[in-house]
Amino acid sequence: MAVVAVFVVVIGLGGAFYTFYNAKGFSYLSSDSAACNNCHVMNEVYDDWNKSSHREVATCSDCHLPHEFVRKWVAKAESGVGHAYAFTFDKNLPTHFTASKKTQEIVQENCIHCHLPYVQNVVNPTLRPEHQDTSLKCVSCHQGVGHSRGF
Repeated sequence: MAVVAVFVVVIGLGGAFYTFYNAKGFSYLSSDSAACNNCHVMNEVYDDWNKSSHREVATCSDCHLPHEFVRKWVAKAESGVGHAYAFTFDKNLPTHFTASKKTQEIVQENCIHCHLPYVQNVVNPTLRPEHQDTSLKCVSCHQGVGHSRGF
């Protein structure tokens, strides 16, 4: 029985390491935008980003992940697990992704963070959320800034 258990564990771990290696798992620990292009469904978005005005100043992580250390890694883990599950088990995987409400909020937060000197007359980050008009988002007008396909 012990031999079977060891065999199952070795096969399981070997399969996990093989999958992690082939999926370029370590690349996801970086902030390199090329890691976001490991999946072929991101080719168009990655190509658009490479031609965008933000290519020289912002990575995918700069826009799509929180800037605070703990929030960033929690969001990265949630996204990674979600994508891994979808690519492994979802038979109706979309060819184009749509950002979740949470990701849309992070992108808006990051637009304001980086562009606050220009938008401080329009956006007042010192107001409590219930006192802010959140109906208009930066990407409502600036859709193609990071990549042409909206989120």
